[in-house]
Amino acid sequence: MKNFIVAMGLTMFLAAPASAHHAWAALFDVNGDVEYEAVVESVVWQNPHVVMNFTVNAGTPQEKTVSAASNSVAALARMNVTDELINPGTKVIVAGYPSRSNPEEIFFMNHMLIVDEAREIVFLRTAEARWPDIAARIGDANYAHGLNEQEDISERPTSVFAVWSTIFGAEGSHRALPPAPGFRIAYAEQRGEGDCASKDLWSEMSSPYPVGLFDKREEDGTVIIHVEQNDTIRPVYMDIEHNDPGTVKNNIGYSTGRFAGDTLMVTTTFEGSNSPIQMQETFTLSGDRNHLNYTQVLIDPESNDLPVIGHKWWEFQPNSYVQPYDCVVTEEGNAQYN
Repeated sequence: MKNFIVAMGLTMFLAAPASAHHAWAALFDVNGDVEYEAVVESVVWQNPHVVMNFTVNAGTPQEKTVSAASNSVAALARMNVTDELINPGTKVIVAGYPSRSNPEEIFFMNHMLIVDEAREIVFLRTAEARWPDIAARIGDANYAHGLNEQEDISERPTSVFAVWSTIFGAEGSHRALPPAPGFRIAYAEQRGEGDCASKDLWSEMSSPYPVGLFDKREEDGTVIIHVEQNDTIRPVYMDIEHNDPGTVKNNIGYSTGRFAGDTLMVTTTFEGSNSPIQMQETFTLSGDRNHLNYTQVLIDPESNDLPVIGHKWWEFQPNSYVQPYDCVVTEEGNAQYN
């Protein structure tokens, strides 16, 4: 059962996260509701979705294991839900949407009551507390979904250098960039292995995880673009001629940049993989200093394919940060958060 739920989670959410989220209501009955008094059996702290296994009716003929998918490790951490709070042996009451394919054993978890501490976690942003009369609520699900806007304008960034969050469900932010283009890069080297292998750079930029821009020009002449998904850390060499040395052989590529006014302009090539593809990006702070506006243009000058043009924006969220993704491959070959 455990192997099945982990495999299911990886298939649904990791291998094809965009299509999986589109089909979420097809996988779980959002009009249904299941509730179990249980003990935590195991927790797989994996991205993009944590998987938890629970023992129900322990020590009786009706004993069984039920399993639940939840938010990503990064989202739960921003809600102050970590392995210090939930670990094997914890007595809980859990509730959520049953799986359409296996409603007796699999569900998407919306609520968890930690019995001995009388504290409740609400995982689903649109859900109310289930046990408000007996439990204090832990965390804020809005942090998981990027919905805590910094209302104090004086506390917003004054440049592109900040940590920026995707706003789930918002047009132009969530799932905003076009799909990966038909022309692909045959990387000489892969970042990561197995299910932990990094996606194409343009796909990483479309991920729903936070992205941080950090100014390191005084230290080493670079700007760092750090996408949380797959620990995508890209140095941008500033104010120099773009002359790709061919030393970067994976999908990070070689990036140079400059500022045009307040807009960061970045050029990336993939010469180490003998690819002609060029990637042009711009990062611009919005007038209200609340959004980072992004454009992306992909060109294959050796083909007749038209350029692929994408636009996206992120929002500044108080207390946001880029967390290590830390994906490792288990002995079974699955991706797991370490």
